[in-house]
Amino acid sequence: MFSHKKFLDMLPELYAICVRAGEFQMKFRTNSFKINTKKNSTPVTDADIEANTIITSCLKKLTPDIHIISEEGHTNESGSNIFWLIDPLDGTSNYIRGGTQFCICIALIEDNSPVVGLIYVPSSNTFYYSYKNKGAFVKNKNLGDIQLFTKKMDSNTSGKIYTSSSINPKILHILQSKMPNIEVIKCSSAIKFGYIASGQGIFYPRIGPTHEWDTAAGDCLVREAGGKIVDKNMMPLKYNKNLSYLNDEFFVLADPHYDWKHIIDLIIQ
Repeated sequence: MFSHKKFLDMLPELYAICVRAGEFQMKFRTNSFKINTKKNSTPVTDADIEANTIITSCLKKLTPDIHIISEEGHTNESGSNIFWLIDPLDGTSNYIRGGTQFCICIALIEDNSPVVGLIYVPSSNTFYYSYKNKGAFVKNKNLGDIQLFTKKMDSNTSGKIYTSSSINPKILHILQSKMPNIEVIKCSSAIKFGYIASGQGIFYPRIGPTHEWDTAAGDCLVREAGGKIVDKNMMPLKYNKNLSYLNDEFFVLADPHYDWKHIIDLIIQ
């Protein structure tokens, strides 16, 4: 078992790993970089590959007995009972366009569930971290480490809903017609999980396939801040469930006690 004490002992080094990879990404995007297309038709750059090398090599030194599964380099191998699950550059398309909505995602999976979740945003030096049953936090240079809590819904059902940049307009119409007081914000990458965990948003619907490395770190973060991530049947996501690490649709709920089921049912019709 990967204990909370061990996590806290390693946390400064985990932060340093993220900073090192993030600094490379920020510097590298000012240069010309090679863009390739993967088998699933998504882009990958030299920055993805190099960040992956930095993160995986450091984790191997830090935890040599823990297996690593990463978006870049996995070969449909099954994870063990405990393993690191990494997306070294989430939001590659935004990165290619010169945007700032990209991040590093690192999770530790144990017994098919994330017990550690780290999200690092290089453009703002924002570091979110969480450990199972011990809360979610964000590191702030001036204020220290701040515990995060999700937003609770009120009778006005007002707040921000975060979506992917490519969300179907029909889903937007459903959200805006059923929740007229909401503000819809399109945003790339797993940064959306950080916004939900920190109380800035109330809902994040994702229709269509993603991979487990896209959700694992954010899953742990939101859950530890008081929220929940569910599938269309309102069940928690499971990890290491198939060799391709594919998810179906999922929904991030800031307030699990609110009746989201009727909204989700309309979305997936």
